[in-house]
Amino acid sequence: MLGRLVESERYEPMLSWGIRMTIAVVAPLIYGILSGHPEHSMWIIVSAESIGWVELKGSFAQRTRLLLGGAFLALLFGFAGSLTAGSLPLSLLCMMVVVFIASLFKNLGERGSGLSLTVYVMFIIANAYPLQEMSAIWERSFYIGIGGLWSLFVGVVASLFISEQTPFKRSIAFIWKSTAGLAATIDMGWDGKTSKAGLREIYLKQKEINSSIDSSLQLYDKRAYHPNHESVQAHEMAKLRKNAYLTGATLMAIAQQLEGVKMSALPGEVRQSIHAILKSIAVICERMTVYTVAPKPEEEVLLRSRMIRLQNMIDLVRESTVPEEEQRSVKYVLHYTGRIIRLIDEAISHIKAVDGDPKVYRSYSLMKTLLILHHRHWMDSIRRLANINTHSFRYAIRTALVATLALFIDKYFEIDHGYWLPFTVMIVVQPYFGATLKKALDRILGTISGVVAGGLLLALPAEFHMKEILLMTSPVLMVYFLRKQYSLATFFISIFLVALFAVENSLDNSVILTRALCTIGGAALAVIGEFALLPTWDKDWLPRHIAEAINASFNYFLFTFQPNNFSSLHQWTHYRRLAESANSNAFDSFNRYLAEPTSKDKDFTVHYQIISHCIRVIRELNNYHLEADTVPGKMSVAAFAEPRMRIAECRELFSEILAQLAELHISVEPDKRPVEIEDDRISLIPVNAEQQIYLDKLAVELNAFKRDMKRWQSQYTVERES
Repeated sequence: MLGRLVESERYEPMLSWGIRMTIAVVAPLIYGILSGHPEHSMWIIVSAESIGWVELKGSFAQRTRLLLGGAFLALLFGFAGSLTAGSLPLSLLCMMVVVFIASLFKNLGERGSGLSLTVYVMFIIANAYPLQEMSAIWERSFYIGIGGLWSLFVGVVASLFISEQTPFKRSIAFIWKSTAGLAATIDMGWDGKTSKAGLREIYLKQKEINSSIDSSLQLYDKRAYHPNHESVQAHEMAKLRKNAYLTGATLMAIAQQLEGVKMSALPGEVRQSIHAILKSIAVICERMTVYTVAPKPEEEVLLRSRMIRLQNMIDLVRESTVPEEEQRSVKYVLHYTGRIIRLIDEAISHIKAVDGDPKVYRSYSLMKTLLILHHRHWMDSIRRLANINTHSFRYAIRTALVATLALFIDKYFEIDHGYWLPFTVMIVVQPYFGATLKKALDRILGTISGVVAGGLLLALPAEFHMKEILLMTSPVLMVYFLRKQYSLATFFISIFLVALFAVENSLDNSVILTRALCTIGGAALAVIGEFALLPTWDKDWLPRHIAEAINASFNYFLFTFQPNNFSSLHQWTHYRRLAESANSNAFDSFNRYLAEPTSKDKDFTVHYQIISHCIRVIRELNNYHLEADTVPGKMSVAAFAEPRMRIAECRELFSEILAQLAELHISVEPDKRPVEIEDDRISLIPVNAEQQIYLDKLAVELNAFKRDMKRWQSQYTVERES
């Protein structure tokens, strides 16, 4: 039952997105049928649907700006496509520019992908149907503009009746959901039935938490310690996000303590109690997923009862007999579990503080609504769009060249409905070869099965009303599966298009065949282009990602012990997130590297070792910070002498690692380099006996790190020379 509740909360935005797309498409379709001008309604539908692919996330202001931007882009590039449609050279030149710009929209994050879809869909479709007279182009642009305004209206109305902080709450709910998955993974093996999870499985779950946090920060970048939030409710939500973040960090500390525990050495009741603790944490985080979005009193009662059960388990283990060699680890598992209880209790308080959050239509005054269009928001988006690095530039150029070639084939051979060829290329091409190949296979499988299924369903007698049913249900299903399984999303997209052509009475077997062949051809072009045109191979990019991970880990270390070199605007959680994000990039690059054909005969173990060292360094620093709140005050200068020496030793080891890295001459972006040291003093921060242990473990880890860096130096030098 709990799982169904969590899933319903997780996919409610997806279902509302699908319903929004259905309304945006079906209403103009009905208008076209009733008015007798289906050709006009089709341009309204194309415009509204292309904007509909933009996922509405974030606050009402962000959603409104997104819809306005989508409507403007649909009109602009629909007009450009219509204007150049009669000339092959102009079409190809404009296609090159349009696709390059559309590819750069990836810099805007998750919502940028939807906007890029709007850009190239409108250009490609408009360019596929040339017009002879300028008046006809203006008329088409008028209906494209109507489609954009209709999509804006539907999106705004859909957003007016949600609570103001609901989108923020949903972004935090995903963090709780990911944390529950991490707890369940750590619990594997403790129930006596399943196999114990490996370090890689646990790290992948940790990556999911980091991804959820990054997604939330993209939408709401104000942290809990920032005083200038838009409202008191937004500040409480930022505090709630920090609680969810720290719960995940504390859970990782539990996992680290349990790594060295021998299950067989523990009495049966202790093993089962630890299992009950981890299971309860997973259930509590699952319930927090629901309670964050829908804070009902009965949910709080269930949460409180689980927290009481968790505290009882802690007391039970404390009263049990634990072997001496395992006492320290078990003691700190209980210590961190108690901290999670406090974090959950604080989180519930933050959620209750925004109880009665007003609906959007009640909270937006005229002045606040006008500020939605403030120029600073648009200028910020333009700056992010123009932030071109080597990686994004190569991807944009490669995509533009392949898509322009696809358009040339379509135009030169005058393929009926051949615009599916460049459209498929744009969908399939990804920044990396492995992702492009997977998307190509999913696209082909979903399209072929979708057009066949759609054709068979529409062959049924008219009294079954299959066209109407498919037009109503397909948008909801294709959006629902968009994040879960792309091949199924493509399946329902193809069914929807087949039904749409049937409404136009232009559906025949040749259209279905053209759709399938263009999909196969476009996917093949995308894969070939990934190989032939400015390919991005992780054998070249992996060293850079590893170097950035090392630098980010060093910056986190410096902030921990020498914060005088950093801005006071940030806390340790900020630098922890940057370091973990850099490690995630290196880990993803390493996995892609393993899938590349050129990696088969390479020794890749040293890369894995370096990434593992960065992960463990960050974990020791995390544990160091998590222990800080247990110290009543700062230690004296005399008592600090020994940890000061250990910190200085770790600082020296890190300097040697950075010197080794510098000898490899790996270029990194300026903002990914180590922080310049101006103040070399070690701050007198609180240090207790447990933090001393983490310092000792950090020194051991850095010594091993330095040895593996020597191995990497030798291997990297040989590879570069060869």
